[in-house]
Amino acid sequence: MHLVLYVSSLRVVEGGTASFSVALAGYPLSGNPGGLLTVTVERTDGDVDLSVREGASLTFDPAIWEPQEVVLSAAKDADGEDGTATFTLSAPGLESRTVIVTEADQDPLAPVFTTVPVTQAVVDVPYRLGVHARGRPAPAYVLRTAPPGMSLDALGTLTWTPSQLGEVDVAVVASNGQQPDAELSFRLVVGRDQPPSARIIAPLQDERLSGPLADFSCECIDDVGCVRALFRVDGVPLVTQEGPGPVYSVSDWDITGLAPGGHVLQVFVTDSAGHEVEAKAVTVYVDRPGPDAGTAVDGGRPIEVGDEGDDIIDPWSCDCATTGLAPAVWVGLGLLGLRARRRRA
Repeated sequence: MHLVLYVSSLRVVEGGTASFSVALAGYPLSGNPGGLLTVTVERTDGDVDLSVREGASLTFDPAIWEPQEVVLSAAKDADGEDGTATFTLSAPGLESRTVIVTEADQDPLAPVFTTVPVTQAVVDVPYRLGVHARGRPAPAYVLRTAPPGMSLDALGTLTWTPSQLGEVDVAVVASNGQQPDAELSFRLVVGRDQPPSARIIAPLQDERLSGPLADFSCECIDDVGCVRALFRVDGVPLVTQEGPGPVYSVSDWDITGLAPGGHVLQVFVTDSAGHEVEAKAVTVYVDRPGPDAGTAVDGGRPIEVGDEGDDIIDPWSCDCATTGLAPAVWVGLGLLGLRARRRRA
C-alpha cells in the first residue's frame, strides 16, 4: 500500500486557499487488513504563512479508498516576496510523500532587472539579448539608449546587427507604475570574429584505456558559435560531428582495433566564420592482455616432467618490447637458463 498524490507542487494566492487530493493504492497493510489508516499532513519546512486549513488528519477505511482533500491557506504578510514551504504526508508503515507549496504574493512590487547583459558583439553577426525584470504587476520595457538599428520587442527581446567595430551604449527601462523604475545600462563592445578555442576533455593525457569502448570528447568555445569537430586517432580521421557546440563527443568509440601501447588523439574544431583550430593533442595507452613471459627452447626435444631445465627462455619470443621489459631483464632471463644447464651438467 502507498500514498497517491495528484500534485507534487501547488501555488496558493496570498490571502487565499488551494487544495489537492490524497488517495491510497495497493493492498491493505499486513497485520491490519480491516483497520483504519490515518494520514497526517503538516508543514515541515519553509514559510510559516503557509498552513493546513483542512485535512491535517485524514482517516481512510481500507475497504473504501476514495480520495480525500487537503486545503492549504496563505496568510497575508508585509513583504513582497513569494514564500515557499514543504508539506509532508505520513502514515504508519507507509513511505512519506511531500508537496512543495508556493505563496503567490499579491502586493505591488517595483521592477528589478534580473538580466546579466552580454557585453560582447561581433561585426555583421546578429546580436540578441532577452532582458527580464521582476515586478508586480508585470513591467513594460522601453529602449532609452541604443545605436541605430537596435530594437526591443514587448517581451523584452533586444536585437541588433552591428555593421562596424567600436563601442555603443545601451539602456533599457522597465516600469509598472511602482516607483522607482528599473534601468539596465551597459556598454556593448563590437569586435571581429575570433577563432575558437578547444580542449580534449576525455580521455585525459596519459590515461590508460581498456575494454571495447571509450569516451572521446572535446569542448569548443567561440564568441559566436562552433559548428564542427573532426576527431583523429594517430593522424587518421575517426569521425566528423556537425552542429553547435560547445561539447562534441564520441561516447561509443570502439578501441578494439587499436594495438596495445600509446596513441595520439587530436580534435580540430571550426567556428561559424570558418576558423579552424586544433585542440592540444593527448597521448593515451591501450591495455591488452599479453602472452606469457616467453617460450621454452629445449634443443628441439620434448620437455619431460622433472626436467630441471636446459630450458632457455628466448627473449625474442615474447612481446617484451610492447610490455615495457628492459633489455637487462632479457639478459637476466637468459642467464637463469644457462645456470640451470650448468647445474645439470
